[in-house]
Amino acid sequence: MSSTSSTAKRGSRRERDSFSHEEAAKMLGTSPAKLDRICREFDADPNDEWDLIEGEFFEYEPGQARKRRFYEEGVMAIAKYLEETEGGSFLARLKEFFTHHRARVTRALVQRRIIQVTQDRGAVQIRGELLFLDQRSVVRVLGTNGKGMVGTIRRIEAADASLEGAEALQPGLHFDDFPEASGRFWSQVGIVRLARTMQDRGRISKARKAWVKAVADVAEGCFEVQRKELESHEAKVKRAKERARKKEGRCQITLLTPKPSDRNPIELEVHHLFDAASRPDLAALDDNLLVIHSTLHRNFHKWVGNRPCEPKDFVDYLLRNELSHFQGSPSTRVRQEQRQQKLIHRLELLQARYEGNRLLY
Repeated sequence: MSSTSSTAKRGSRRERDSFSHEEAAKMLGTSPAKLDRICREFDADPNDEWDLIEGEFFEYEPGQARKRRFYEEGVMAIAKYLEETEGGSFLARLKEFFTHHRARVTRALVQRRIIQVTQDRGAVQIRGELLFLDQRSVVRVLGTNGKGMVGTIRRIEAADASLEGAEALQPGLHFDDFPEASGRFWSQVGIVRLARTMQDRGRISKARKAWVKAVADVAEGCFEVQRKELESHEAKVKRAKERARKKEGRCQITLLTPKPSDRNPIELEVHHLFDAASRPDLAALDDNLLVIHSTLHRNFHKWVGNRPCEPKDFVDYLLRNELSHFQGSPSTRVRQEQRQQKLIHRLELLQARYEGNRLLY
């Protein structure tokens, strides 16, 4: 196994899930002791062809110099190593049950990565039955880099030019450009094509080939599931907003209530405290919704500008611009101040609970 300097290692960390030594062994259908032995064999040979790089395929547990946590690519690479080195004798010992289990694990690992990259709705475009990802996210799904991506595209184009029978990359099917977004986007069909090309023609280590093979095998089905989830998410957000508006029935700041008899009745809107564009994972969360009248909503967004907003921004806005709504007459002042404190406590708690803590949705 290769390692990196501490500076390089810190720079190579990615925001993705990892598995403990015991979890990885269970996924692989082997014992923790056997997995440890494999890792020690890799460590003993700095020039092994598997090239499992610290920071990319695994990390050491904090404070435990030899205790590893494996990323998805690391688990897949060791599974491939076991198949190649132990062959039929290893596979013969496995029950049919475990064959299905391994297929489920492979699918889950790829699905997990796809869920992670689709958390950023700005990186996703849905057109009909195709889900398109921006190129940065595609690089993450494939576990490569910009140079590897460019090289793979060139190999596909070269195969097409040499009339080897390979299907050419088609705009609208494999990739596309969208007026509302910058850069090129790739569909699940295009991503699978890229993965198969990396597997068959890429100048990459066996460890990377193990990962892209898994992507090529199961990604289309995984993307289809996630596309349906994302489409249903929009409906969930709409239902959550309607539920909040119906439950409150009035502005939670001014306490004004729409009255049909008014010449110009106020219009209630639902504000996302963590804005829906940058935090789609919280867009349908009841605690993240605040019912306010349209003028106040418009004034807040004018005040905060174009940047993504959070609960702490709304607290700042209230304290600077809307405190008059919490004053009241001498007989109600204490109650109004308590209402103000309760609201601010709710918003600060929401900020503390979800700032930097992104949910899968």
